[in-house]
Amino acid sequence: MTVPTGYLFRPTDQELLLKYLDKKITDEALPCGVVIEREIYGSGDKAPWQIFTDEEEDPWEICKTKDKKTNLWKTEGTIYVFTTLIKAGGKKISRTAGYGSWHGETAREDVKNDKDITIGYKRMLCFEIAADEPIAMDRPVKKSHWIMHEYSLRDGNTDESRGEYVLCRIKRIDSKNTKISSRKRKNVEAALTDDDLAVL
Repeated sequence: MTVPTGYLFRPTDQELLLKYLDKKITDEALPCGVVIEREIYGSGDKAPWQIFTDEEEDPWEICKTKDKKTNLWKTEGTIYVFTTLIKAGGKKISRTAGYGSWHGETAREDVKNDKDITIGYKRMLCFEIAADEPIAMDRPVKKSHWIMHEYSLRDGNTDESRGEYVLCRIKRIDSKNTKISSRKRKNVEAALTDDDLAVL
């Protein structure tokens, strides 16, 4: 089921977890077909702009606003994606993708239901090109600025061969350049437990 032209998809954090991620994991019918499925992490060494290339198949929600300070137009696109975390051995997770990695920008936050019970978590990450990649020398890198909010259920669904299923809200800001990291390309972090709040 798709949504009609002009429909704005603005789900809450709670709705993303219960109406989409939980239903996807339990193989129930989703409210609509806005959330697509892609391999974000690892993904055959593809960067975000190489994964999301089909404007018709990938349902981007495009928003154009005018910057009050510069008087220039700013274009932002948002897309919702199901993906799995990639295990890197033990309880570690690999977040490499293409020319760089997705790096945690904030601590993991609890997402609660109407009864104030934690049903899952969300965290913000930013895609960075590794400084040791040749493309990082081509400044500025005009591939947009990529920000992601990653949602996971409290009792996450884990496949031993693939990892935990998550839902990601990814935003690309076309008026900014992709971030260049001073870190090396490899980005492996310890898996967070229910008691961990800090991003490594």
